[in-house]
Amino acid sequence: MTFLLTSVGRRVELVRHFQAYERREPGRLRVLGTEIDKFAPAAQELGSALRQLPRVDDPDYATAMVRLCADEGIDAIFPLIDPDVEALARMDVPVAALSAPAAETVSDKWLTFKWLQAREIPTVNTWLPSDAGATPRNYPVFMKPRRGSGGKDAFPVRNRHEYDFFRHYIDAPVAQEFLPGKEITADAVVGSKGAILAIALRERLAVRGGEVSRGRLIVDHDVEEKVRQVVRDLEPSGPITVQGMYDESGVFRVTEINGRMGGGLPLAIEGGLALAQSLTSSWLGEQVTPRGPCDLSPGMHMARFDQSVFWRVL
Repeated sequence: MTFLLTSVGRRVELVRHFQAYERREPGRLRVLGTEIDKFAPAAQELGSALRQLPRVDDPDYATAMVRLCADEGIDAIFPLIDPDVEALARMDVPVAALSAPAAETVSDKWLTFKWLQAREIPTVNTWLPSDAGATPRNYPVFMKPRRGSGGKDAFPVRNRHEYDFFRHYIDAPVAQEFLPGKEITADAVVGSKGAILAIALRERLAVRGGEVSRGRLIVDHDVEEKVRQVVRDLEPSGPITVQGMYDESGVFRVTEINGRMGGGLPLAIEGGLALAQSLTSSWLGEQVTPRGPCDLSPGMHMARFDQSVFWRVL
């Protein structure tokens, strides 16, 4: 199989994981990656397996991606950043993520809220600050871009003055009730036929730049069942993440869905998730034994730090 990881950026650990499987099982998998910046850290890991493409919002992006898939015989594309998910879903390429309507839904936090509400999946109260009379009864609340990504321009709002400021400062914002409980990200590894190959639950202990910097693997059967419901109704054809928090009464509420691999997947991989092997086997039509949170070293912690990459340009 030939897999393509898009916009690899800083996902060095993930690239190394796929490369390690590629070396360990020669002849089963070839891994390529795309990046607009050839000096990005993960691009250095890919070496000759790197393919440079235009930005996803470039008019030439679709043509370049279709040509790349044809030239390289790509069997599955795994997007690693949110903007790629919706763009790839609209193209005639083998994207392992979401259909176009589902990608549009999860890319829009207001549509995500309405989608979860319609299926009676517990979620966080969400509203559009632009609606007349849409002001919170209590503070704090949380405000972020309706189509944002990576925690950019997401702010806690503590009073009416801040609320009035941020609803104009943030481009097309949504506002959400502030949840006090722990934040959980669920990695739902979905195979080529829509079957769940694995679910890992990660408690986010610390976040930097929208990405987890410290976390631990947990078991929570209620959260796991809600994730399975999201997968059943969303019908992805590749890995997704489901994020949520506990409210004051201890109920887990889904806050976001990302149609891609999560940035904290290396923790689940270290806990025993054979991601590359499972996906390769699934796309080859082989049987994969599903794994749940109980199978992935509950209690294992991760702490991230910066590491430099060096190269010389002549």
